[in-house]
Amino acid sequence: RFPELQGITCDMVRPCNLLVLGCLLALACTDAFMPTMLYSVKPRHSRCVGPRMVLDTRPVAAPSVAKPSEPFRGDFSKPGVIPEEGIAAAVEVMRSGRLFRYSTTSPEESHVAQVEEQFAELVQSKYAVGTNSCGSAIMIALKAVGAGPGVKVLTNGFTFTAVPSAIVRLNAEPVLVETEDGWTMDVDDLERVAEESGAKILCLSHMRGKVSDMDRIAEVCKKMGITLVEDCAHSTGVLWNGVPTGRHGKVACYSTQSAKVINTGEGGFVCTDDDEICANAIFLSGAYERTYKKHSLRPSDDIMERAMKAMPNLSCRMSEVTAAMMRPIIQQLPETIANWNRRYDMVVEILEKHVGEHLVIPKQDPRVEMVGDSLNFYLRDVKPEQAGAFMDKSAALGVPLQLFSSDINARYHHNWREWAGSHELPVTDDILRYSYDIKMPSHFSDEEYVQMANVIAYSLQEALKVK
Repeated sequence: RFPELQGITCDMVRPCNLLVLGCLLALACTDAFMPTMLYSVKPRHSRCVGPRMVLDTRPVAAPSVAKPSEPFRGDFSKPGVIPEEGIAAAVEVMRSGRLFRYSTTSPEESHVAQVEEQFAELVQSKYAVGTNSCGSAIMIALKAVGAGPGVKVLTNGFTFTAVPSAIVRLNAEPVLVETEDGWTMDVDDLERVAEESGAKILCLSHMRGKVSDMDRIAEVCKKMGITLVEDCAHSTGVLWNGVPTGRHGKVACYSTQSAKVINTGEGGFVCTDDDEICANAIFLSGAYERTYKKHSLRPSDDIMERAMKAMPNLSCRMSEVTAAMMRPIIQQLPETIANWNRRYDMVVEILEKHVGEHLVIPKQDPRVEMVGDSLNFYLRDVKPEQAGAFMDKSAALGVPLQLFSSDINARYHHNWREWAGSHELPVTDDILRYSYDIKMPSHFSDEEYVQMANVIAYSLQEALKVK
């Protein structure tokens, strides 16, 4: 008569709970009490220590969110601010006229040379070469490890358009790999596709700071003779097993574009421990003649002289103004990341509490120490009409969500097909169908993050009413 109690025996229950259970069963024999008894008494809240008896097996409805009294007013388009010290340093560079990194008289006087040292220390790399963008950094890194006409380069099926663009700029061929639930590369599919394609270069993107199983990635690359290039545009400050992303491959690329953890408008770095790759990257980025002597981080002169004859000049140098404004941002980064992560946790807690049944924020591998500068989630058990209503409602209330699978999203591989080749990625397509993206601006206050989370939760709550 009481299926919820099947399997419970006396030796599983503490004496005090057993006494309570006996009394409840006696009372429950009356039809008047039975409808409420099983779902109103919860022995799991007893002070008794030991095996717990849970009678209530019905899902508890999530608390609803009240309609916001007004639309959210936070500005999602505003990037991170430049510290006053960075502004002053950039103005001083402009006053001097020495905007070009090689117009300085020595590495000690060059902001670019100094920020290369600073960034290399941040990511625990032997060398860092400043560039004008991460897209340029990826192109330089791939060229430095041998990518060129007809060479196949493995990369994520879910990544930003700049990655396949860098590959095709070298007349190489992108080979896309499927995605897992947390928007990371599917390592099993990597192994399969690498075997089928014969590709020997992997450009691995840590999209939105989501990190694949780097131990397995490194294992596959070693076993199959694949050179790993890490695209860390979204993962500056992110750690894997206590080690910065970018330290698992032959070379890594980073971004300081406005939407990233470090905002200088545009900018990037090529980082490596390899002498030959560093020398090649310095000349590929735009060094010429013996301007390499104005790099404080560089290999020996004989290696640099060989690279000078062997490498083309792609003119992708970082400017002195970019480097000048960046240096204090890097100094403040630990505090900035701590604030981001604290606020990210606040938002996740609100969303999981109110709409966690339908809105899923995948947990990263426990070996990852994340940076919460963006919020990504997907919807489950929703109809297309509900998903559309959700986006519309959220946008109307001031929180514009980006759908990864939209026909204009630059991270959706279907939107590259005219120039990067057609790839069938059914798993990636299924994962991205109802996957969403929104930045977590560093200038928002705690209160604004709470408001933002409530808008998202309320919008989904209302959208689920659509039939």
